Amino acid sequence: MKWTLKEIQEHHGEPLHFSETINREKSLMERDSEILAVSDIKANGFLLYEDHAVLANFQIDLMITLPSSRSLEPVEIKLNVPITEFYVEDEEKYLGFDDPAEVIIPIEGRELDLIPAIEDAILLHLPSQVLTEEERTSNVMPTGNNWVVVSEENYQQQKAKEKEEHIDPRFAQLKGLLIDEENEE
Repeated sequence: MKWTLKEIQEHHGEPLHFSETINREKSLMERDSEILAVSDIKANGFLLYEDHAVLANFQIDLMITLPSSRSLEPVEIKLNVPITEFYVEDEEKYLGFDDPAEVIIPIEGRELDLIPAIEDAILLHLPSQVLTEEERTSNVMPTGNNWVVVSEENYQQQKAKEKEEHIDPRFAQLKGLLIDEENEE
């Protein structure tokens, strides 16, 4: 997914639309050892050259296989990631650029390569919690010898119950006094 600046400039201010399919499975698996498989990546969008800069606006669609966070079973996840990048010929011209949401990337060798942007976007959009369909619908958590996984909600309930049942030793004697007073009446 490379274009020379000349190819992009030839569109005279009109967007250069593209629709391509690439395979980056090996590279992504090298960058993140958790990734089990990656489908072909479909990229659709446009490049727009204006004022010595190129706006790349596109979306990538793919299926990625990751291990379940609980059971390590393979789980296929569909990713649809929008990407907007701003590439410049002369980086110094844009040093005073005030929009912190825009990342400015210098164009090296008069050629624009979208592969790094695609790989980075995929890695940034990987979910932190991956569950199989069965794990999502059931409340069964994995267990083992002397250990059990609990949900955040169950953990909070267990802590609240322990706090209720725990008697502060400073108040234990007072409780005894109250019982004695009740017995005297």
